[in-house]
Amino acid sequence: MSKLTFLKKGVRLADEALEYFKRSGINVPEKTKFCDALRVSRGKQDISIYSFRDGENYLMKRLKITEDSVSGDKQVQARFYEHLGEKGGERKLSRVSAFDFGKDNRCSGGTAWDFYYPYESKSVWFAKHSSGTKESVNNFPKISDYVEDANGFRLKPISIAEYLDTKKTLGRKNYVDEPWTLKQSITEDTIATDCIRECTVVGIKGKNGVTINHLNPNNPENYDLKPVADALAKQIQAQGKDAKAFMLGSVEIDTKSNYQFWKLYEILEKMGIPFSAYKTGDSVIQELVNMMPRGFKFAKEISNGKTTPFYFYSSQHIVCRGNEIKIANPLIDKELASGNRNASDMIKKSFGVIE
Repeated sequence: MSKLTFLKKGVRLADEALEYFKRSGINVPEKTKFCDALRVSRGKQDISIYSFRDGENYLMKRLKITEDSVSGDKQVQARFYEHLGEKGGERKLSRVSAFDFGKDNRCSGGTAWDFYYPYESKSVWFAKHSSGTKESVNNFPKISDYVEDANGFRLKPISIAEYLDTKKTLGRKNYVDEPWTLKQSITEDTIATDCIRECTVVGIKGKNGVTINHLNPNNPENYDLKPVADALAKQIQAQGKDAKAFMLGSVEIDTKSNYQFWKLYEILEKMGIPFSAYKTGDSVIQELVNMMPRGFKFAKEISNGKTTPFYFYSSQHIVCRGNEIKIANPLIDKELASGNRNASDMIKKSFGVIE
């Protein structure tokens, strides 16, 4: 039978409480203002639970300490809570991390839950990662369908949540980040890159996996396309005789963007390599922009932590592996949330030009 020995909820931390935690070897989060304490005796076990909260009463850390009253051995579970935004009473959980420690104070395993909140949607998508496993358990909307083009590239729509989860799993080594010049280009089996709007991504697939070049037309380093052409020629040679390519991104309203896209198109055409072209275009970008809040509303959504901030990027995000190109954007998210599972329909809506 369990016996409740004390319960204190929402107690503001005083110096004596902090001293007690220090003596007990318990780390108190820096911004802690309140603490809930619960202690239960269950047979030979004494269970203490401490919940640390910040000034807005958001949970930051929870400790569950189970002590054997005979041997004195302890088992500890520590959970850490992260929230979106900076202020306000509607901030949502973004991540919960849990770690288990045995009697020797060594970590025996960990689990993390990541939560994603599409803009203006009641959906909450999550992924659970456990130590020792690469794949997550998640509730992302999935489709088995894909679009295969004339060059054998398979385009598959995915949710932004799935993109973010995959990107997190891949890590920095397999991610092409800004400032989006040739210096950031990489060759790997699987590569992610995002925020493709004015930029053009050129991918070269071959015997070494895939090479991704994410090129910002407004970066002076990319104005001269001869070094880019030289780099593409070397990449194509390195990928072998069966190399093929794809282009993705760009809009017309940005003249540098439009110029870069079609010059790269000409460069690949002259090289004689089979390639596919997916141009986002103004009409698609405008639709993506119209879906998102701007100005004060945008700032309020971010600071109040109501939506995962990444959802406000009105652009394309891709993960490339072999012949597969997984594509995420706010429009696809909206379609997935509404129950659409037609890959062809979503790909057509995501690009103004498909060649």
